[in-house]
Amino acid sequence: MKQTDREGVNAVEGIFLRDLGWIFREQTISDWGIDAHVEVTTRNEPTGRLLALQIKSGKSFFRKRGENYVFYGEGRHLRYWRNHSLPVAIILHNPETDLTLWQRVEEDAVRWGKSDRWSIEIPPAQVLDASAAEGLVKGVSDITAFRKLRLTFDLPLMREFASKKEVYFEIDEWVNKSLGMRDVHVYFDDIDKMEYGKDPDHVIGAWYPTHSIGEYMAEVWPWLSYDYVADEPERSGYEEVEAHKVQVQLNDIGKAFLTLEEYYANGAEVIEAEPPEPVMEYDEDAEEFYKWMAEEEEKAEREGEESVPEPDDDPNF
Repeated sequence: MKQTDREGVNAVEGIFLRDLGWIFREQTISDWGIDAHVEVTTRNEPTGRLLALQIKSGKSFFRKRGENYVFYGEGRHLRYWRNHSLPVAIILHNPETDLTLWQRVEEDAVRWGKSDRWSIEIPPAQVLDASAAEGLVKGVSDITAFRKLRLTFDLPLMREFASKKEVYFEIDEWVNKSLGMRDVHVYFDDIDKMEYGKDPDHVIGAWYPTHSIGEYMAEVWPWLSYDYVADEPERSGYEEVEAHKVQVQLNDIGKAFLTLEEYYANGAEVIEAEPPEPVMEYDEDAEEFYKWMAEEEEKAEREGEESVPEPDDDPNF
């Protein structure tokens, strides 16, 4: 990710956390322009209602059309967003002025141009701050759609984790903050990299308002099981940030989702069923009959042997 893009994501994350009090989750592996999603909260409690974000950072995105700013996009992205399970909002951030604007991607706001291009205007009054909550919250998706989307978002990570022998998390817990669980440092195949403070393979910003590691894993990483590889932090309050060090593995949810994705991509395996072997039923009456027949044959043989005359010494007698 470019430095300008990183500044934009960080700035937008700060606004949602600080000004709106919503939960922000960055999409670390870009998915056709969906850079993050946010969850609406009520009285600091998550509601399961989600909004997807495309974040654009840089002075070049602040182009005017009359009084409004205008964003230009490609048709393939717009078609993808319109079919998305979550509503999508475009966020523009100018790192030079610190101005951040928002606009929901809705059919009646889009203007089509030539060569499968389109544009959408963003009024300068639509500043991303606490006052934007009412406009952003319209039509946000429910928890069922969110859970489906989360698995889809995490699919590249699932595949990567499944390809590794071992996966370790070092989860930062800010013990004195309401958004307790924050960055996750991911290490592959070598626990010593985590133990000796080496650079992680990934750093994932996955914040959640809890101080329960079980709740955090169930809500943010529902497709992983975990076990501690070091003592659980004491949370004494002397340290502002405590680290939870765990080993993670794909659980039944993760494995099942990968199996479904394999089916979606390649269809079901063709398996021809083998006909069953004929089953010989035991017939007790027939068994008794064959036994009787054998005994009669044996008896007849004995009687035949007894009735044969002994030959005489004189054949002419």
